[in-house]
Amino acid sequence: MLLGLSSAAATAAYGRDHGRQAAQQVLTWTAGDDITTYTSAPTTAVAGKATIVFENSAATGNTMGMPHTLTFDVSDPEYNNDVPLNILANPSDDSGGKHTAEVTLSPGRYRYHCTIPGHGQMQGILVVTDGGGGEDTTAPEVSAKVEGERDADGAYIGMATVAVSATDEGSGVDRIEFAEGDGAFQTYTAPVMVHQVGSHTVRYRAVDRAGNVSEVKSVDFRVVAPPTDDTTPPETSATVSGERDPSGAYIGMATVTITASDTGSGVNRIDYALGQGEFQPYTG
Repeated sequence: MLLGLSSAAATAAYGRDHGRQAAQQVLTWTAGDDITTYTSAPTTAVAGKATIVFENSAATGNTMGMPHTLTFDVSDPEYNNDVPLNILANPSDDSGGKHTAEVTLSPGRYRYHCTIPGHGQMQGILVVTDGGGGEDTTAPEVSAKVEGERDADGAYIGMATVAVSATDEGSGVDRIEFAEGDGAFQTYTAPVMVHQVGSHTVRYRAVDRAGNVSEVKSVDFRVVAPPTDDTTPPETSATVSGERDPSGAYIGMATVTITASDTGSGVNRIDYALGQGEFQPYTG
């Protein structure tokens, strides 16, 4: 009888403890002698309360007594910045190099790194999902709108502005990216203003905090010059810079910088050509 009651009580206690452990996740980082990477680190977590464990000890491979930190970056807007975690650990400290911290994580991405000088390569990303029944695998929704004054043919007069927006019901939008024509994607921070006369394509996409990337969409439009009585061409100039030898020749390479000004309708573009080749737009 007594044994049976003890067994039932133990089972009940285990159930309570097991439930608490399931609700409270433990995320562990370890470090050793390597100054380029953490020995181990989690890659994913679920939003909510968590226990952070950082151990940098002889047991985790630190034989030199070297200190490391586990620090969450709160300065880069590309990542979550709501957990100001900064743990310094070394094998000879009062805790033997093992430290814990209680935090509350939000859906998104946390960048962690070591702040000890020379240890900058020790870094990584922790992806936190919303805990709503599974990992976010749905890409954001993204759209764009072109605005500006238009002529009777629908072309934009003088300039066009492309505004891009995105939504994500899972982990949230991490960033929006855009590219002009066939150019490389870059981070979108403000509406894109296009002044150059001609036909244009702006491509765009969005990335959520779980790393899902939306399909690439695009908008096409044409910009025409505003009506003007300007009949004076722009003024242009070029300078050549670089290291030179005693005879004045450039050693290895030369850089040609071109500038232009126009007091009438303004400069639309600068073109250049190498030798007798065809002219092409100057961008730098």
